[in-house]
Amino acid sequence: MRRYLASRGLPIVSLVMVLLALVRIAAAADATYSFELLGPQITASSSGASIAMTGAGSFNTTTGTVVASGSFAQFNANGSVAAHGMWSATSFVSFNSFGGPNLGLQGGQLVMIVTLFPKGRPPQTGLSMSVTCLVGSPPPGAIEGVTIGNFTAPVRGHTLFHLNQ
Repeated sequence: MRRYLASRGLPIVSLVMVLLALVRIAAAADATYSFELLGPQITASSSGASIAMTGAGSFNTTTGTVVASGSFAQFNANGSVAAHGMWSATSFVSFNSFGGPNLGLQGGQLVMIVTLFPKGRPPQTGLSMSVTCLVGSPPPGAIEGVTIGNFTAPVRGHTLFHLNQ
């Protein structure tokens, strides 16, 4: 085989380099990320109510899948607890990468659909949730943190994405 390839003007080293390049391209096309909500993410609604969220997850931008969950506590405008429980992602919507200095430190905005499972109450389904990390080159006006449903004004948050290749 080696003589055949060499006699055809195809050095083995060149063939190996082409194959390695194709493997890298295929791997890059199937980008999987993980993310963390570092500490409680606090987000307010226009009524003065707020929500605190924790959690983590992973998603695949090629297959459009997400696995993520965490906990939450909703507060009334006066600070009293309105609900608390767990949340879980139900579907991937989009991811806009902002890049970053290395694979372990990436920025971007993930949008997914989640369900809240408040203790002692029926689930709240079909809520849009975004997770934004300002590492890399975020667009002007982007704000670090989480938004979910009617809670659209991040108050405090620190998030992080990791590119898992």
